[in-house]
Amino acid sequence: MRAGVFAILLMAGLLAGAGRATAEEQGGAAGPTASADKVDHEEMRHLIRDGLQLLQSGQPRQAIDSDFDKIIAAYEAAYKDGKVQVYSIANPAEALAYMAMAAKDGKHAVALDDTWAYALYFKGYALVEMSDLAGGEAVLQQAQALAPFNPQIMMERANIHKLRKEWPQAMELYQAAAGFASGFARPGLEADMEAKASHGIAYIDSETGKLDEAEAIYKKCLEKNPQDGYAKNELQFIAGQRAKQARQAQ
Repeated sequence: MRAGVFAILLMAGLLAGAGRATAEEQGGAAGPTASADKVDHEEMRHLIRDGLQLLQSGQPRQAIDSDFDKIIAAYEAAYKDGKVQVYSIANPAEALAYMAMAAKDGKHAVALDDTWAYALYFKGYALVEMSDLAGGEAVLQQAQALAPFNPQIMMERANIHKLRKEWPQAMELYQAAAGFASGFARPGLEADMEAKASHGIAYIDSETGKLDEAEAIYKKCLEKNPQDGYAKNELQFIAGQRAKQARQAQ
């Protein structure tokens, strides 16, 4: 599993089953409150914790089959009638924003807790870990439809484009994630999401020859967090690239 991911999950309380995963379903001005008995919330939280532990132990396929797919199937069955626009929120600000969007479009909507979106997110993540980029991308797009402003989902989609060296598409998503991080990240993860989005933007700048732009971003990251090891390492890489260019110019 990619370095740092489980530190983020622990911070968010996902591995412990804390935080927004325990939230009640909310109805907004655009629609009715969802029936709280449509899914067994305790079972869903148990499944997502088990799935995360399987991911942590290097078993992405088992995590999908035993846990994440069961969560996804339960929610899809509960809301298959399509009578309301369903959102899955990690942040109270998301509920307000999504309800306003739905009201503007004249749609009935409901905001659930973040379990459904994160089951899709972690399934997509697991597929990427198994090198199924197309499958991961499709699942992450489903997750984003449930949580349009969730920056963590945006960044995982950006990571897929980065792996493919599709720089414009990756940059667009990293920039969007940076814009949404402060207001729509999971509570407690705002600074971390902003930093990781900045890392992604700077990485693309570096890969596309914009070393000055990348350097400026990494230095700003270090101003905000002097312990940002990723930024420190990338600044060393940039210094090495400049030295290499200088030697070649001689």
